[in-house]
Amino acid sequence: MRLGFIGIGHMGRHMARNLVRGGHDLAVYDIRREAADEVLSLGATWADGPRAVAAASEIVFTCLPEPRDVVEVATGEGGILSGASAGTAYFDLSTTDPDTIRQIAGAAQDQGVQVLDAPVSGGTGGAEAATLCVMVGGDRATYDRCKPVLDLIGDKAMYCGGPGSGAVCKIVNNVIGPSVG
Repeated sequence: MRLGFIGIGHMGRHMARNLVRGGHDLAVYDIRREAADEVLSLGATWADGPRAVAAASEIVFTCLPEPRDVVEVATGEGGILSGASAGTAYFDLSTTDPDTIRQIAGAAQDQGVQVLDAPVSGGTGGAEAATLCVMVGGDRATYDRCKPVLDLIGDKAMYCGGPGSGAVCKIVNNVIGPSVG
């Protein structure tokens, strides 16, 4: 399958590595090209921006630091939506809020692009070992179709409901996480 990954940082580099090792063609982009050196050495290809990643991919992933970064990369000039075609699935793995993902999903709807929020829990160790919990909100059929790819990122991928539901689950996870145990 043709995959794309934007945001090859502390978490993203491990997830991108696992996607390449899973046998998929992977186009990558980061604001710092050197961040992608390892996944490029494993066979990923460099894309010149979010639009190029989306144009080369059936499924696009982002793992970005702030909700405003997610909005800009998805909907800004040269963003994912400017390069994505109908049928593309876009999973945001970042920790964001439900309103942000719903805003992006609304912008993508007319293009036939499915936007799913899929924040992760498990830290960099979980990202490296592919044992993350992936909490997914969005279209159920798209989740089901893409679950084998999500399983390369984490062994606990779960469908949580409509758009924004993954973000809600992640917020709850962050609130109760420290008090459990």
